[in-house]
Amino acid sequence: MDVFEFRAKLVSDYAAFTRSFTRIQARDILTFVNDAYDSGRYWPAPLVQVNPNFKAGGTVEALVGKGGLHAECARIFRAGKAAASLGVSLTLFKHQEEAISFAQSGESYVLTTGTGSGKSLAYFIPVVDAILKAKAVDPTPRTRAIIIYPMNALANSQLEELGKFLADYGDNPPVTYGRYTGQEDEDERQRLASNPPDILLTNFMMLELLMTRQDDKDKAVIRNAKGLRFLVLDELHTYRGRQGADVALLVRRVREALSDQLQCIGTSATMATEGSEQEKNEKVAEVASRLFGTPISAANVITETLQRVTPEHLLVEHVRAALRPSILAGLPSQASFQELAQHPLAVWVELSLGLTRNEGKWRRAQPMTLEAAASQLAEDATVEVEFARNVLADFLLLAYRTTDKPAHEGGRSLFAFKLHQFISGGSKVYGTLEAPGRRYLTLEGSQYVPGDRTRRLFSLHFCRECGQEYAPVWDENGANGHVFNPRNIEERNHDDEDIKSGYFMPDTTGIWEDTLDRYPETWLEQRQNGDLKLKSNYKKRQPYHVRVNTEGGHTADGTPGWYIPGSFGFCLRCGVVHHTSGKESLRLTGLSGEGRSSATTMLTLSALRYLYEEDEQLKAEAKKVLGFTDNRQDAALQVGHFNDFLQVLLQRAALLAAVQKAGGSLTEAEVSDAVFKALGFDRDDLGVRAEYMQDPEVKGNARRQVQDIMRAILGYRVYYDLRRGWRFNNPNLEQLGLVHIEYQDLDDLVVDKESWSEAPLILLAASPEVRKRLLIKLFDAMRQGLCLASRYLDRAELDRLKTSSYANLREPWGFTEDETPIASNWFITTGKPRDEDRRNVDYLVSGSARSKLGKDIKKASTWREADGSDNPHAGKIKDEHYEEIVRALLKAAKSYGLVVTEETEFGMTGYQLNGTSLLWTLGNGQSKKGSDDNTFFRSLYGNIAGLLANPVHRLYDFEAREHTAQVEQDDRLEREARFRFTEKDKADWLATKGKQLEWLPVLFCSPTMELGVDISSLNTVYLRNVPPTPANYAQRSGRAGRAGQPALVITYCAAQSPHDQYFFRDPVRMVHGQVNPPTLDLANRELIQSHLHAVWLAETGKKLDNSVRGLLDMNDSKAPLTVEYKQQMDADAPQKRAHARGLRILSMLAGELTPQKAPWYTEHFAEQVFRQAYTSFDKALDRWRDLFAATKRQMEINQKVMNNPAASERDRRDAKQRHDEAFRQQSLLLQESGSANSDFYTYRYLASQGFLPGYNFPRLPLMAYIPARKGKIGRENFLSRPRFLALSEFGPYSLIYHEGSQYRVTRAMLSVGADDQVSVGAKLTTDVARICPACGYGHFRNQRDADRCVSCNAPLADAVAVQNLYRIENVSTKRAERITANEEERVRQGYEMQTTIQFGEQDGKLQVMHALLKDGDTPVLELQYGSAATVWRMNLGWRRRKEKSLLGFMINPVTGHWMGGAEEAGEPDPETPPDKTPPQRIVPYVEDRRNVLIVRPLEELDTKTMATLQYALKRGIEAVYQLEESELMAEPLPKADLRRAILFYESAEGGAGVLTRIATEPDALALVAAEALVIMHYQRPANGHWDKAALADELGTQGQPVCEAGCYKCLLSYYNQPDHIHIDRQDADNEGKALDILCQLTRSHGEIGSFGRSPEQQQGELHRIAGSSLEQAWLDYVQAHGYRQPDAGQHTIERCQTSADFYYADWKAAIFIDGPHHQAPAQAEKDNAINACLEAVGYYVVRFPKETDAWAGIFKAHADLFGAGNTTGNNA
Repeated sequence: MDVFEFRAKLVSDYAAFTRSFTRIQARDILTFVNDAYDSGRYWPAPLVQVNPNFKAGGTVEALVGKGGLHAECARIFRAGKAAASLGVSLTLFKHQEEAISFAQSGESYVLTTGTGSGKSLAYFIPVVDAILKAKAVDPTPRTRAIIIYPMNALANSQLEELGKFLADYGDNPPVTYGRYTGQEDEDERQRLASNPPDILLTNFMMLELLMTRQDDKDKAVIRNAKGLRFLVLDELHTYRGRQGADVALLVRRVREALSDQLQCIGTSATMATEGSEQEKNEKVAEVASRLFGTPISAANVITETLQRVTPEHLLVEHVRAALRPSILAGLPSQASFQELAQHPLAVWVELSLGLTRNEGKWRRAQPMTLEAAASQLAEDATVEVEFARNVLADFLLLAYRTTDKPAHEGGRSLFAFKLHQFISGGSKVYGTLEAPGRRYLTLEGSQYVPGDRTRRLFSLHFCRECGQEYAPVWDENGANGHVFNPRNIEERNHDDEDIKSGYFMPDTTGIWEDTLDRYPETWLEQRQNGDLKLKSNYKKRQPYHVRVNTEGGHTADGTPGWYIPGSFGFCLRCGVVHHTSGKESLRLTGLSGEGRSSATTMLTLSALRYLYEEDEQLKAEAKKVLGFTDNRQDAALQVGHFNDFLQVLLQRAALLAAVQKAGGSLTEAEVSDAVFKALGFDRDDLGVRAEYMQDPEVKGNARRQVQDIMRAILGYRVYYDLRRGWRFNNPNLEQLGLVHIEYQDLDDLVVDKESWSEAPLILLAASPEVRKRLLIKLFDAMRQGLCLASRYLDRAELDRLKTSSYANLREPWGFTEDETPIASNWFITTGKPRDEDRRNVDYLVSGSARSKLGKDIKKASTWREADGSDNPHAGKIKDEHYEEIVRALLKAAKSYGLVVTEETEFGMTGYQLNGTSLLWTLGNGQSKKGSDDNTFFRSLYGNIAGLLANPVHRLYDFEAREHTAQVEQDDRLEREARFRFTEKDKADWLATKGKQLEWLPVLFCSPTMELGVDISSLNTVYLRNVPPTPANYAQRSGRAGRAGQPALVITYCAAQSPHDQYFFRDPVRMVHGQVNPPTLDLANRELIQSHLHAVWLAETGKKLDNSVRGLLDMNDSKAPLTVEYKQQMDADAPQKRAHARGLRILSMLAGELTPQKAPWYTEHFAEQVFRQAYTSFDKALDRWRDLFAATKRQMEINQKVMNNPAASERDRRDAKQRHDEAFRQQSLLLQESGSANSDFYTYRYLASQGFLPGYNFPRLPLMAYIPARKGKIGRENFLSRPRFLALSEFGPYSLIYHEGSQYRVTRAMLSVGADDQVSVGAKLTTDVARICPACGYGHFRNQRDADRCVSCNAPLADAVAVQNLYRIENVSTKRAERITANEEERVRQGYEMQTTIQFGEQDGKLQVMHALLKDGDTPVLELQYGSAATVWRMNLGWRRRKEKSLLGFMINPVTGHWMGGAEEAGEPDPETPPDKTPPQRIVPYVEDRRNVLIVRPLEELDTKTMATLQYALKRGIEAVYQLEESELMAEPLPKADLRRAILFYESAEGGAGVLTRIATEPDALALVAAEALVIMHYQRPANGHWDKAALADELGTQGQPVCEAGCYKCLLSYYNQPDHIHIDRQDADNEGKALDILCQLTRSHGEIGSFGRSPEQQQGELHRIAGSSLEQAWLDYVQAHGYRQPDAGQHTIERCQTSADFYYADWKAAIFIDGPHHQAPAQAEKDNAINACLEAVGYYVVRFPKETDAWAGIFKAHADLFGAGNTTGNNA
């Protein structure tokens, strides 16, 4: 495949698409924008990355020959084995050889090398070798190696890999292997238990179950692994955060249970930090040591060794002279591998794009853009850049095709390479309020013109029709008069009611004249004297003339223009009118019309079309696209978007093709069959029938019937596509002018005098042309409202079709289950009946005088004749006259059979247009409205219509599916097989399912697919957003080009995402970025507790039932544990056994459980956990009990209604539906399926409640019930989300995306008490919290009644009390609709959230650690770090609610239904039951324990300084620790309009331990501050010393600063929009105070107190307690030299009957300051005895003599304990 041509095609398609939506009138803006597009600003040149070659070692045979490996290894490890061939001995890489020798020494080691380096062989070979040798000594069958993979997909592919080497031995391989990942059936599990494999492949979740679950087979597998030799952890770098910490504890439990002498092996992508190779290896070794619980030194880290393929002695300078002649001579077409490797260009490519020399070793070179590489080559070879670019591309393709041996023998290319293409969405144009030509324009979302604070930037939006520009503004009346401030177009209501929204239109050329004839007719009315005037309700929206300066202030000499108050009603240039309410952004467009979903669909579709229509080299199974997104709901949204877009595209293209083929027009009778044929559905082809038929094999009449159903549905869809309301980003054929609708017999009708004889005078006076115009307007309105008499829209016919469709047709061609086909409506000439329920009058379409049609017909201009003369009766048409006119038009049409009538149930006549009168006619390709005109879509429909005519097109194969943790495991495995589509997959599928496997060319994944499945033939990977870290990017991009073929990786960067834009600006940081070693927090109390619980559960020996129901006595209303479980589990013996094991495991965590990291830990911790284990176990089942009680209660309430004869039929039907839903929820809870993948599988449920280890599953998640869909799609289930996310994601009326559908959250599932609530007047029990007005600390429960703030000691008399707090646990959803191509981003509801915290308490002491950051002696910031503090997150209600003091939402306290509608619009929700209980107002909240960090300045700072500091520190932390924007939360305390501190907490489950590091590592914030300054566009100082006075701006190409106050590349973000007005990277209003603080921070060092004390308190206590002047002197010395302060003084150690002068708790270090009397021999002898006693019981002893000059050496010798200190001795 020519990957360069492929990339060019994608980029040109995307450019045409993204540019097709915007019209721009102003010449200066148009030129500016076109220049940006033409320069490729949004699709810069791709990065080229040449894969390096690894240094080769010897063969396996050679190693066997030297006695290094067991002889059998020579037969096992051979490449190219086949039935008739033994293959050839594997040639190893040097790093694989090193790994083998480490393994044989018995030492643990880590291999960190790049993708494609054969990491798995580096442990398979030594493990197999060791097993062969061990079995020769002791052949007892047992498991000697366990290999843990992070994902099943990896375990599966590695199982196949082992099979390649051992399968040829048949049933008796010398080394056995097996997989135990939960995918196995009973027989396979039994086989593994009774015949233990030598090597067991598993995942960490399964190993956890094996260790915990007391199933006989599991126990046997673990028994068989006693004395385990090897434990391998694959992909070490992925174990971050809670999952990594869980795995680290699991490894310690494996060591404790199975082997003391365990050899650990880790593999990882190249992990890197700054510094030399030695320093990097030390970091990797440290992570591995913490994961494995055993010391691994830097010497045991094996890195990759690269080598050249071009001659080693040639460098670029040696071949530079030969480059030009060799290029001009043309590339050799027939060169061999060796010849091409010596070509000067090969040397240049390898040393420029592949390798670089560093520390005496070859390393991977940084990737370069194609442009930069071409420029460099042009310079080196003295040729033109364009020529160099073409030569370089051709050479890379030639080098890929040139292999050292034929491909089937495993030949490798001279160079394999990838292109990395980053594409950015266009966002908005920003400009100053100055005259065209003088205004400053930019595409960066900034606040000011860089370098000039007096010129503010406003976003510009363009009229869709004519392209006139408008700036959305807030109109604020301040002390200096009116001023315009920039406004986001979607924000309409300001928090301050005096600030109004509107638009400013600059006008220096007299675009708008404020005369009445320029206003829309609908805005005007006649005075009594006949003159026109503006209607009173439009007066407040009348534009008025203003002059504004560049700051937005109104001045006499400013730029002239017009201010339009309120919403955008009509365009002042072209007059286009907008009647309806709706999004302003649909009337006025930004720079580009598409969002992430459309861009992704277009790029994916473009890629598939290129691969299918233009590429001739790739194999069929390689023509596919793997897409990634970081959110599983986004994957569901994207799949729905792609499939719907494609469906609509095919249907419209087929209609266009049908009309073209029919010679230009089709009648209703012809249209459905013509479309059916255009789609090729009439062809006798099994493949085509399989596209739309469930059973393509049917024959004869049965087949004809199915085809008739398909035709009828196509007929319905053709009609349905005529309705109004298509989104601009998906215009239909009529809007594009490709097909239009004509009406038969109109020309005859308008001249037929008889038909008009009784018409009003106005119609009699009108010419036939005017009558025709009126009839077309009327018919169009009826048609677009689906007021059509057609069999395709007949209600009974549609119901029959729906049933037949389910039975016979496939989605999406048939009706999807959530698709409610809309039957024809009736047109009425009056308004709809007012007093009727909205749902009862839905089928009526009003054509009253107030409708759009009415307003149109009442305009005098509508009646104007061709010669310009006006109709004498059209001056002022009254409403009653209008009705007469319309009735007359309908009557005339009826006389020709064009209209049918019927009396409606409300006593008014209904009209329908006769479908037989419609003609689908070929258009002229001209849109009637400028805003509908779109050249991209016009050509797309034309192209697809042309393709459909070709029977071999592959468009029907284009289908996308999601692959996420939300999808059931069986479906996931099926999708993987369909996507891989190898011969083996097809054969396996046929064998097991008895039918052919269907090809799936597009898979959208959350990170589930990132690590695993080896898809050797994949060339194209698409990333829907920039991944969180370079490690994720490497894994995702590494899915493509695995077989060495050129690959294209496309990354879409959203314009409004700072994370995406940061890497769009510098993609090398992502593509070649460093993979930071994972951060682990192993001192987390819940984490350790859950693993100790697992040990206890194993020791009880009790196998738990698959369902929680099996543990409980369900006959008792309280559902207690059964007697059998209670007797076996609540016993002393298992508790004692577990305690002994628990202490052994805790001893392996001694370095983690220090007072510094784990202040909660005491020596009685294990005893407490095990003593309470049974109670905790019982308590963990409470949530299940509550859920069960809630469903039971629902069933009872609804059963009463069903049995109540007084209830209406509708009430009883609704009650039955809700009863059945509760029944299905109960079935899920009872685990009827028995599946181990269900959330209610007992062990998984216990993990979700935090009782057992959860790994990456959210602890105590919020659950949303998703009802099942009909047919075979989706089953009912509960989706889980972490609580903090779910509070908004699953909030009232929010939408959840899952498997192609949207579900709306309609109610909270209440766990209600047993009394009949309805009779006692139901009320939910709620909570109250008091929030400190000074610091935002939350006082609830036991701290609620405090008089003073527990955190800052401020009086709480004025504390804000948040009432009605109610904890939401679970919600229920209702299917809303399928996901369509109109969805760009997930719809998120706008809630106002508030967070507050409460520190934990232990022994009456607050668990908070204080630290002071000082720059020399100057304090800079104060930190408060709370380990496992309680964080409360409250949903205070709709962000835009009118009454700000009213908090929360209305809920029905019996059924849990939310009341009041979304945004409290007051619309009744059709789903709420007619319950008579008065609604109750609640504030939903969730709580969780998290590590929190509060950053507090030492003085009160301005809001702008605090906001800037907040986002600077947040972005800095994210960059240094590689966190995503959503993983770290930062919020102001106490609230947004009073900022005194900044609260940070990690939103990721269990956290990544980042905040712990910031709080406890003295220099951590210094690194963060330096990185923040770089992100804020300041140049890193050459000397490394940041100083505010010397800060230098990052400059653009013209030498100007790139940003003034903030932009999306630095501190602005989609998520912090409300704070944009406060963010200022220069903090200009406060003389740069924020910069001052950040610069000081880069130089500051933390003085850390211990929990409960600040550094000053700690110092004061130590000085007070110091017993002698020598001890005082020692303390002064410690402080002066910056050494670490001791935790306590005069610390008594009874075991040795001594008291240490000072004590360090985490090291258990006793410090003695020996005065003169210690020199006496008797005292010295005593001291030695004390030392011996202390050391025997594990104390670290350090003694200081009275001679102070000896102290420096002692501090240095014990630097690990005291820290490095500073050398100057003044703590400067």
